[in-house]
Amino acid sequence: CRGLRGSSKRGKFRVSEGVTSVLFVCDDNAAASVMAEAILRAAGGRRFRAFSAGFAPAPSLAPELLAFLAGRQLPVTGLYPKPWTEFVAPCGPRLDFVITVSEGAAHRPAPEWQGDAVLAQWSVDQDPADMFWMLQRRIKIFASLPHSRLPRRSIENRVHAIAAWQ
Repeated sequence: CRGLRGSSKRGKFRVSEGVTSVLFVCDDNAAASVMAEAILRAAGGRRFRAFSAGFAPAPSLAPELLAFLAGRQLPVTGLYPKPWTEFVAPCGPRLDFVITVSEGAAHRPAPEWQGDAVLAQWSVDQDPADMFWMLQRRIKIFASLPHSRLPRRSIENRVHAIAAWQ
Protein backbone atom coordinates (compact mmCIF):
# COMPACT_ATOMS: atom_id res chain seq x y z
CA CYS A 1 0.00 0.00 0.00
CA ARG A 2 1.20 3.48 -0.77
CA GLY A 3 -0.21 6.39 1.18
CA LEU A 4 0.85 9.33 3.23
CA ARG A 5 2.57 8.28 6.38
CA GLY A 6 2.45 10.40 9.49
CA SER A 7 3.32 9.36 12.97
CA SER A 8 3.14 10.68 16.43
CA LYS A 9 5.90 9.94 18.88
CA ARG A 10 6.49 11.18 22.35
CA GLY A 11 7.35 14.81 22.31
CA LYS A 12 6.91 16.53 18.97
CA PHE A 13 4.09 15.77 16.54
CA ARG A 14 5.88 14.35 13.52
CA VAL A 15 4.69 14.42 9.94
CA SER A 16 6.74 12.34 7.57
CA GLU A 17 8.05 13.76 4.34
CA GLY A 18 7.03 17.25 5.50
CA VAL A 19 3.46 16.71 4.29
CA THR A 20 0.51 16.91 6.67
CA SER A 21 -2.55 14.96 5.55
CA VAL A 22 -5.95 16.29 6.58
CA LEU A 23 -9.38 14.74 6.06
CA PHE A 24 -12.48 16.93 6.35
CA VAL A 25 -15.65 14.94 7.02
CA CYS A 26 -19.34 15.87 6.86
CA ASP A 27 -22.57 13.96 6.33
CA ASP A 28 -22.87 14.02 2.55
CA ASN A 29 -19.48 15.34 1.35
CA ALA A 30 -21.33 17.77 -0.91
CA ALA A 31 -20.62 21.20 0.57
CA ALA A 32 -18.67 21.97 3.77
CA SER A 33 -16.08 19.20 3.60
CA VAL A 34 -15.47 19.71 -0.13
CA MET A 35 -15.16 23.45 0.43
CA ALA A 36 -12.63 22.82 3.22
CA GLU A 37 -10.63 20.49 0.97
CA ALA A 38 -10.44 23.14 -1.76
CA ILE A 39 -9.49 25.90 0.69
CA LEU A 40 -6.68 23.86 2.26
CA ARG A 41 -5.37 22.87 -1.17
CA ALA A 42 -5.03 26.57 -1.97
CA ALA A 43 -3.91 27.85 1.44
CA GLY A 44 -1.64 24.98 2.42
CA GLY A 45 0.42 24.58 -0.69
CA ARG A 46 2.75 21.60 -0.78
CA ARG A 47 2.88 21.29 3.00
CA PHE A 48 -0.60 19.72 3.09
CA ARG A 49 -2.54 16.97 1.40
CA ALA A 50 -6.27 17.70 1.71
CA PHE A 51 -9.07 15.16 1.45
CA SER A 52 -12.81 15.18 2.10
CA ALA A 53 -15.37 12.45 2.68
CA GLY A 54 -18.91 11.86 3.87
CA PHE A 55 -20.80 9.20 5.79
CA ALA A 56 -23.50 9.14 3.10
CA PRO A 57 -21.88 10.83 0.08
CA ALA A 58 -24.06 12.67 -2.40
CA PRO A 59 -24.14 11.25 -5.93
CA SER A 60 -22.40 14.38 -7.27
CA LEU A 61 -21.43 17.93 -6.41
CA ALA A 62 -23.77 20.78 -7.24
CA PRO A 63 -22.52 22.83 -10.20
CA GLU A 64 -23.27 25.96 -8.12
CA LEU A 65 -20.75 24.84 -5.48
CA LEU A 66 -18.04 24.26 -8.06
CA ALA A 67 -18.79 27.65 -9.67
CA PHE A 68 -18.68 29.30 -6.23
CA LEU A 69 -15.26 27.80 -5.49
CA ALA A 70 -13.88 28.50 -8.96
CA GLY A 71 -15.11 32.09 -8.66
CA ARG A 72 -12.83 32.45 -5.64
CA GLN A 73 -9.86 31.01 -7.53
CA LEU A 74 -9.92 27.75 -5.57
CA PRO A 75 -8.98 24.44 -7.19
CA VAL A 76 -11.98 22.35 -8.23
CA THR A 77 -10.24 19.67 -10.29
CA GLY A 78 -10.62 16.28 -8.65
CA LEU A 79 -13.34 17.33 -6.22
CA TYR A 80 -16.12 14.77 -5.91
CA PRO A 81 -18.11 13.16 -3.08
CA LYS A 82 -16.22 10.26 -1.49
CA PRO A 83 -17.25 7.73 1.17
CA TRP A 84 -15.39 7.72 4.47
CA THR A 85 -14.64 4.02 3.93
CA GLU A 86 -11.88 4.98 1.46
CA PHE A 87 -9.95 6.40 4.40
CA VAL A 88 -10.18 3.39 6.72
CA ALA A 89 -9.18 0.83 4.08
CA PRO A 90 -5.74 -0.75 4.58
CA CYS A 91 -4.42 1.07 1.51
CA GLY A 92 -6.04 4.38 2.44
CA PRO A 93 -3.90 7.43 3.12
CA ARG A 94 -2.36 7.79 6.54
CA LEU A 95 -4.07 10.76 8.21
CA ASP A 96 -2.54 13.33 10.53
CA PHE A 97 -5.80 15.23 11.17
CA VAL A 98 -9.48 14.33 10.79
CA ILE A 99 -11.77 17.35 11.16
CA THR A 100 -15.54 16.98 11.11
CA VAL A 101 -17.34 20.04 9.80
CA SER A 102 -20.96 19.06 10.52
CA GLU A 103 -22.88 18.19 13.66
CA GLY A 104 -24.15 14.96 12.12
CA ALA A 105 -20.65 13.71 11.34
CA ALA A 106 -19.42 14.74 14.78
CA HIS A 107 -22.00 12.57 16.51
CA ARG A 108 -21.15 9.40 14.59
CA PRO A 109 -18.81 6.86 16.14
CA ALA A 110 -15.26 7.60 15.01
CA PRO A 111 -13.93 4.97 12.61
CA GLU A 112 -10.42 3.56 12.87
CA TRP A 113 -8.69 6.05 10.56
CA GLN A 114 -5.35 5.17 9.01
CA GLY A 115 -2.67 6.69 11.21
CA ASP A 116 -2.79 8.28 14.62
CA ALA A 117 -4.85 11.29 13.57
CA VAL A 118 -5.67 14.27 15.73
CA LEU A 119 -9.49 14.49 15.76
CA ALA A 120 -11.35 17.80 15.89
CA GLN A 121 -14.86 19.16 15.38
CA TRP A 122 -15.38 22.45 13.51
CA SER A 123 -19.12 22.83 12.96
CA VAL A 124 -19.96 25.53 10.43
CA ASP A 125 -23.00 27.54 9.37
CA GLN A 126 -25.24 26.08 6.69
CA ASP A 127 -25.36 29.24 4.55
CA PRO A 128 -22.76 28.65 1.79
CA ALA A 129 -21.22 32.14 1.95
CA ASP A 130 -20.95 32.09 5.76
CA MET A 131 -19.62 28.52 5.60
CA PHE A 132 -16.93 29.57 3.14
CA TRP A 133 -15.68 32.56 5.15
CA MET A 134 -15.74 30.60 8.42
CA LEU A 135 -13.80 27.70 6.92
CA GLN A 136 -11.34 29.98 5.16
CA ARG A 137 -10.46 31.79 8.41
CA ARG A 138 -10.09 28.55 10.35
CA ILE A 139 -8.03 26.80 7.69
CA LYS A 140 -5.65 29.72 7.26
CA ILE A 141 -5.03 29.67 11.03
CA PHE A 142 -4.63 25.88 10.93
CA ALA A 143 -2.18 26.04 8.01
CA SER A 144 -0.06 28.64 9.82
CA LEU A 145 0.52 26.43 12.88
CA PRO A 146 4.05 25.02 13.29
CA HIS A 147 2.79 21.42 13.01
CA SER A 148 6.17 19.70 13.08
CA ARG A 149 7.64 21.81 15.89
CA LEU A 150 5.03 21.48 18.64
CA PRO A 151 4.22 18.67 21.05
CA ARG A 152 1.14 16.68 20.02
CA ARG A 153 -0.91 17.93 22.98
CA SER A 154 -0.22 21.55 22.05
CA ILE A 155 -1.25 20.94 18.42
CA GLU A 156 -4.44 19.18 19.59
CA ASN A 157 -5.33 22.10 21.86
CA ARG A 158 -4.75 24.65 19.12
CA VAL A 159 -6.72 22.70 16.51
CA HIS A 160 -9.64 22.36 18.94
CA ALA A 161 -9.47 26.08 19.79
CA ILE A 162 -9.78 27.00 16.12
CA ALA A 163 -13.40 25.78 16.28
CA ALA A 164 -14.28 28.93 18.21
CA TRP A 165 -13.21 31.19 15.32
CA GLN A 166 -16.22 32.46 13.44
